[in-house]
Amino acid sequence: MTQGPVTLRWRSAGAAPETETFPDLDAALDAVEERWEELQHQAPQILDARRILLITTEQLQAAIVEGEDDEE
Repeated sequence: MTQGPVTLRWRSAGAAPETETFPDLDAALDAVEERWEELQHQAPQILDARRILLITTEQLQAAIVEGEDDEE
């Protein structure tokens, strides 16, 4: 399990990416899932405390879509 904190990074309208820090990976994933409608077109990524990429946009999208399929 990845030790926190972890950072959610995404690109909205501005040139610089926006970031939000979470205490652990589970909290970041929960936030992505809750805000997926907003984030899905903004290249969300999750980085570890050293700012190394943990989860890519494609991996997040696959996990969210898989989760939606499981609910049906």
